[in-house]
Amino acid sequence: MIVHSIANRLAAALILLFGLSLAGQGIAAGDRQAEGAEPEIVEVVSPGGIRAWLRQESSIPLLALDFRFEGGAALLPPEKAGAASLAAAMLTEGAGERDAEAFRQVLADHSISLGFSTSREGFSGSVFTLTENQDLAIDLLRDALLSPRLEESALNRVRAAMVTSARRQTQNPNSLAYRAWRERAFAGHPYAIGTRGTEETLPGLTRADVEGFLGQVLNKRTLIIGAAGDISPAELGLLLDRAFGDLPDREPPPATPPLPAMQAGIEVVPHPAGQSVIVFGHEGVSRTDPDWPAALVVAQVLGGSSFTSRLGREVREKRGLAYGIGVGLNAYKNGGTLAGRTATRNDAVDETMRIIRQEWSRLAAEGPTADEVADAKAYLIGSFPLSLDSSDAIASVLVTMQYYDLPRDYWQTRAAQFERVTTADAKRVAKRVLKPDALLSVVAGQPEGVTSSF
Repeated sequence: MIVHSIANRLAAALILLFGLSLAGQGIAAGDRQAEGAEPEIVEVVSPGGIRAWLRQESSIPLLALDFRFEGGAALLPPEKAGAASLAAAMLTEGAGERDAEAFRQVLADHSISLGFSTSREGFSGSVFTLTENQDLAIDLLRDALLSPRLEESALNRVRAAMVTSARRQTQNPNSLAYRAWRERAFAGHPYAIGTRGTEETLPGLTRADVEGFLGQVLNKRTLIIGAAGDISPAELGLLLDRAFGDLPDREPPPATPPLPAMQAGIEVVPHPAGQSVIVFGHEGVSRTDPDWPAALVVAQVLGGSSFTSRLGREVREKRGLAYGIGVGLNAYKNGGTLAGRTATRNDAVDETMRIIRQEWSRLAAEGPTADEVADAKAYLIGSFPLSLDSSDAIASVLVTMQYYDLPRDYWQTRAAQFERVTTADAKRVAKRVLKPDALLSVVAGQPEGVTSSF
């Protein structure tokens, strides 16, 4: 995801690593927790009917607000690729009475971070501020959403920078490999189109394209909000109406079609480099699949860590073929992928790909050992709290939880979901999810002895 935001996320926002009590059933806006009670995730409903999840923490005077609208870059036709990212950048290039320079200056002067980003499935934003500046921060957010200036001078400058970036990506083997894999994996589907745009599409994008995209996605009906920090439910409710209350309320954008079946094979993308980048994978599981926790355990055993996973041991530790190799599950609303990446010498590509397929097949056939399952579960349980190291990280996770229809007590029940995964469960899911014959691999470089099969 490309995030267009002000730098410096206020380093003082390191809070609440382990003391999260997140079970609560929620309270309406205006109600308060009993004195001394542990903070809960509560659902706030503003006077105007806008909903948000809040994790209140009053010990540090900070406020983080994350939000997401349904519909992202996948809404655009191929010839308009990049318009969503351009729109994300332009919302902070002047709004209301402030031009681009004045808008940037007021953010910097008050240590406010305000930014927007796009993915294939959504259009997102975030605000991070000291509570003493929260009224100003919300006013700036409102201006950006409702009255962006979209001036031609700023549009030309941002678009030119994006074209330069796209041109650089065509020389980057990592970008080439990922792009080719995406286009093969999602052939004929909107997800095959990149979010950043290309040298061909970006120069032709206009203000009308930005306005058209924003007109599709800025929709109060599809808005998801997460908040964390020093604010009460009643106070948050008022801010929600100020920020989002005047957004249009209309039907959601059209749903993205189901993911297509992937075609297995190898594609070689020539690149004059001393080593090759390999991107590999196949269909995964959706986030709502009952086997999701067990599938994460299997993915962790296969390639979740370069130092402890099977691929890490075989490719990196035993043979020294790569500095690192990783595999992960990527979840979409209506499907997912299980994909990985590594880089190796051109003369070692064939051997590396053979080992990847061999370990993929072995884990599918035999499943993980009891020790591997225990280690993977311990990592997945223990690493999660470490990711919640700031109020803005917590607000972001609250949005993700809502997006995937997870309950408000998910943080409390998450560890138990992994604890319940048995070795037998992991073996069953490994056999179900891992499909070595379905692997789609893209190599960007000059691999010796490897040719395209398409």
